[in-house]
Parts: sequence; C-alpha cells; structure tokens
Amino acid sequence: MLKILLALTFVVLPHTVLDQDGKEKQKKATPAAENYPLDTCAVAGKKLGSMGDPIVYVHEGRQVKFCCKGCIPSFKQNAQKYLSKVDEKIVAQQKAAYPTNKCLFSDEALGSKSKDVVVKNRLVRVCCGGCARKLVKNPAPTFMKLDTEILNAQKKDYPLTTCVISDEKLDSMGKPKHVIVGNTLVFVCCKGCVGKVTKNPSAAIAKIKAAKKTK
Repeated sequence: MLKILLALTFVVLPHTVLDQDGKEKQKKATPAAENYPLDTCAVAGKKLGSMGDPIVYVHEGRQVKFCCKGCIPSFKQNAQKYLSKVDEKIVAQQKAAYPTNKCLFSDEALGSKSKDVVVKNRLVRVCCGGCARKLVKNPAPTFMKLDTEILNAQKKDYPLTTCVISDEKLDSMGKPKHVIVGNTLVFVCCKGCVGKVTKNPSAAIAKIKAAKKTK
C-alpha cells in the first residue's frame, strides 16, 4: 500500500507578479494554499489562458488572476465588487469537500448561523460572526488547523494512484509529495510537480474532482 507522507507540505516559489500599480516585479509567491484557485478571470470571468498567459496580481496580500492587463483598471476601480464574485465561486468550489462540520475556533457544530468566510482564497467555515472576526485578524493558525483536517479527511479516499502532473505512479520517484491548494489535497510524484500544481491549482483540483466522480 502506498505510504502517505503525513507532514504538511508548503512550497514557496518565485514567480512574476504585478504590484498594485500594475508594474511587473519579482517576489515570492504566497504559500500554495493561498494561490488563486479558480480557472476564470477575476474581472471578465473568461477562462484563464484564453488571451495568453494569465496576469498574476497581488491585492492587499491576496493573489488574483486576470485574463489580460486590460482587466487591471476595472479591478482597481472596484476591487471589492470583483472579490465578492470571486468569493462566491470559491465557496462553491470548496464547500462540498470541507473537511469538518465543526468551527475551528469554538469546536461548536456548524449550524444555521454559521458563516462561510473566504480569507486569502481559502474557505473557512465558522460558527458565528465573532469567530469570523478572529479568523480575519489572524488567519495563519486557523489555516494550520484546517490543513490538518484536510489531510486527515481527504487522504483516506484520495482517488488517484498517479501524479496529477506527470501521470506517473505516485511512488515512482520515492515517497510522494503533497500540497494543499484550494482546500484540496493533491499528491504528486516529486517536488518539481509540486511547483506545477501551485502554478495552476485549478487544473489539479478539477482532475481530482473528476476522478472522485468516476471512482
């Protein structure tokens, strides 16, 4: 049986992004779990890649992607409007596979008053507005708890025995590596493939969802 690496894996990779003024600059990527998880432009809604390489943009520490530079002025004019739409898509993408039915702050069961909060492209479900405020103020500790929940829940019925990037057996290059993107656990055969997952999380997420449907 394939032995699963239990330690959390986060990889920080360099990539070209645009700053708030729309100028290209080199900086470190956000942790893999915080990369933009959708395959559509945050402004136009078009499929990323339909107009050339997507534009990676960081707004107040949050990564978003656009289909072209022409979308940047519209986003800057009303960022909250577009981020609200992005948040709706992220909730739809991540809610079904959310790994726990309890609030990570209070340990209370999630009920009718629970809140679906998107922080840095990750859905976190909390029991009330008070916990939501705590989350927004300092999300890092909660992300660590959420990563543990995701790993424990999703590794049990992981639907693939092959790498989502290379299609090789997960143990073809030794112990498999794993990364969490869009609240989805992804196993790959090597460190090189981890970087490719973090560059395009939506493709890996879609592949895993498709495999679950046919399993």
